[in-house]
Parts: sequence; C-alpha cells; structure tokens
Amino acid sequence: MKLQQLRYLRAIVNHDLNISAASKSIYTTQPGVSKQIGLLEAELGVKIFERKGKNLNAITSIGKQIIDEGMKMLAVEERIYAISRDYLNPEGGCLNIYTTNTIARFLLPKTVEKFVKKHPDITFHIGAAHPDENGAIIKKGHSDFSIVAQDVERDKDLIVLPAYKWSLSLILPSNHPLRKEKDITLEMISKYNLISYDSGSTGKIAQDNAFAEQGIKPTYFMTAMDVDVIKQYVSMDLGIGIIATIAAKQICDGDIVAIPLEGIIPDCDAWICYSRNVFLQKHMYDFIESFAPHLKQEVMEVIAHSTNNEIFKISQEFELPRY
Repeated sequence: MKLQQLRYLRAIVNHDLNISAASKSIYTTQPGVSKQIGLLEAELGVKIFERKGKNLNAITSIGKQIIDEGMKMLAVEERIYAISRDYLNPEGGCLNIYTTNTIARFLLPKTVEKFVKKHPDITFHIGAAHPDENGAIIKKGHSDFSIVAQDVERDKDLIVLPAYKWSLSLILPSNHPLRKEKDITLEMISKYNLISYDSGSTGKIAQDNAFAEQGIKPTYFMTAMDVDVIKQYVSMDLGIGIIATIAAKQICDGDIVAIPLEGIIPDCDAWICYSRNVFLQKHMYDFIESFAPHLKQEVMEVIAHSTNNEIFKISQEFELPRY
C-alpha cells in the first residue's frame, strides 16, 4: 500500500466517484488512477468500489472502512509536514480560510490588518462556499478552518466553536413610512414586500421562526445572499430588506437607512470550525484569537483534547462578541 494510492482514493471520493474529475484534480491520467486503485484492491484482497461497466457505482461496506482509515493516515501525513514547516519557518505559510461573503467583507478586514502587523510573512487564501458545504470542505482538507454564520453539523472529527453573536437589521429607503414608526413590529414589517437571504440560511431561518411564532406570513419579493444585491433592490423601492446588522451599518448611506431588529428577531450564532487533524501553528492561534478574543491558545489547547460534549460545556462560559 502506498500513500499515493490513498490520495487517489481521497480524490475519487471528493469528486463523487468520478475518476475523470478526480484524475484532473490531482494532475494525473484516468488510466493511471484506475490502475492504482485496482492494484490496491488486489493487494488488500477486497473490492473498495462497486462498478457498473468502467464506472464506479458505489463504495462497498468494507470500502467505507478502508477509506475512513486511509483518510486518517493522510491526515497524519499532513500533520507531520505541518509540524516540520512550523519548525523550519514558524512565521511563514498560507492561511486557507473558507467563509461567507459578509464575514470576509465586513468582519475579517480588521482582524487581517491587525494580524499582518505581527505576522507579515503569512499569506491568505479566502475561499467562499455555501454554508451547507463548510463541514465537508474542512474534512476534505481544503481549508485550515472555516468561519461561518450558519450552523454546522458536528461530528467526532470536526471542532465547532462559537465565534460571535450577530443580529439582523431592517434596511429601507430614507423616506419609507416605517421610518416614522417609533416601535416597529413584525406585523408592520409584513405589510411590505421583503428582500432577504436565501431559504435555509441562518438569518432567513431566524426571520421565518419569528414571523411563524406570531402567526404572520410575510411576502418575500426576492431572496439573495449578497447584501449589495439586496440593497440595490431596496433602493429601487421594490421591497424592504432584512440583513446582518454588521453589513447594514457599512452599506447604508443617506438614501438607505438601517433600523436594528434586536428584540424583534432573535440573535444568530457564528462559528469557527476546523478539523481535529489540523496542526494549529502559532500564527493560527493568533489569528483565531484576533478574530474571537475568547478563543485564546490555552483554551484551544484544552479543547483539542475534549469531546464534543465537553466542548459544549466549555463554550457556555464564553463571553461572545456581538455584532
């Protein structure tokens, strides 16, 4: 068995059993990948994949176990390389972060600005992914960690920590009738077409739940994940918007104003997530603490050896930033 064969396995799984796509992703030929998988199966004496003609159709039950153990071996290999890199060049490297457009645009800049003064040789890759994909992206090894404003499915290989609380705000034209109201209610808001986040996003779920609890069925004229898109259609007077307060504060101008909805729609949670297999270097600890001051290195080191239930209990003691 060779580590390269395990890398081929990982690529195949990451590309939904499509050998052609897998081979392109690792810059090798499709016949070469097929041959190595065949040699691995012959060496082990079991079939890892079920086949339909020349195509892989499914992963066998024993194949799932083999792949799971193989991914652990690759994770150990990556940790060994990370430890070596940290020893040889503790102030170098690239931080791979997957996050939402709102976080990357409105929250990360101050953290990055502060961080690079201390670690000028670190570079960044900021990747964007749909919130539902973040757990998978981390486990596939595409990011060091992810910062998301969406609940992430927890499992034993993923550490999920609360980063901050965030609220929603109403954005509307400066001459809108609701600006004259002293105490805005959901009933008042529901009388107008709404423009907000996509269904399934945390912000939209929070809105839906708040309206449902009062038996109100609002009309959504449009949903989108980009706050600039939402603002554009609000400025055209096609509806009023509901977006994250941190974004509303920065994109509103004289023509578009923001009204906080704290106490009307419950706050939402944002999370920092990373694989238990990631070797956290000193600059990674510093970056996380710069973004979420309650996540100090000594706390993170305790969390590294804690179960998910223990992490949940530890998290209850955190005093979270609010945006």
